[in-house]
Amino acid sequence: MARTPQQLDEIRRRVAQIQSWYHRIDLGDGIETPGHFRMADYLRYYHFPERMDGMRILDVGASTGFFAYEFERRGAAEVIGIELPSWGDHDWTPRYRREFEAKAQTEKQNIDREVMLDGFTVVGEALGSKRCKRVFQTIYDLDPNKLGQFDLVFSGAMLMHVRDPILGIQKMRACCKPSGRLIVSLSTTMPDAKDPIARFVGEWNQCNWWQMSPRALDEILKCCDFDRIENRETYTLQDVTGQFHDPTYVCHAFPRQD
Repeated sequence: MARTPQQLDEIRRRVAQIQSWYHRIDLGDGIETPGHFRMADYLRYYHFPERMDGMRILDVGASTGFFAYEFERRGAAEVIGIELPSWGDHDWTPRYRREFEAKAQTEKQNIDREVMLDGFTVVGEALGSKRCKRVFQTIYDLDPNKLGQFDLVFSGAMLMHVRDPILGIQKMRACCKPSGRLIVSLSTTMPDAKDPIARFVGEWNQCNWWQMSPRALDEILKCCDFDRIENRETYTLQDVTGQFHDPTYVCHAFPRQD
């Protein structure tokens, strides 16, 4: 259904109200969110099924929603986006957490609204989404007894932000159907290394912890009961300015069949 000029103006207004966008998302009619990363340029590296009709999908770390709504566009029956309840729920260092907690409550609420909440909602409403929803919790709290299991579990470039990525993978594995798959990407290092190497990249005021060589992620996945790794790709993620370059590894992992 065509949108009226008034509806388009309202979408533009709501997009402009948000100062912190992660994904650059095409909302149609020439409207695009002003995010840092246009992930549509990199979809070929992810080897997603062209059609996802009937699939139940878990997007862990959905952010402003590019991938969640892409899965819905491809026909997924249900997409659940996992997002942290608040900015303060990241795996921060003690020093950063003390400084963050010292902020006024209104400032913390504005950060949550800007970064964690409003973008996903605005995009979903602009696209007329009916089959995407969010659940607010940490990756460590993923529980198939509460969420069920999924045909596809996706983790896009977020494992470097958790202190314990191995526990995170174990939790995602528990939510993956025996016939399903995990598709995971992360910031990589030493892509040609034969040894499984992880590199610490932490800073006190950044929620960045680990980069891994592709071999390291492969071995961790196998340790977490994925026995087949396919569609292995490495590419360089750039932001829309071309100034940020992040080597990224993507693969599909399939559960071990007992």
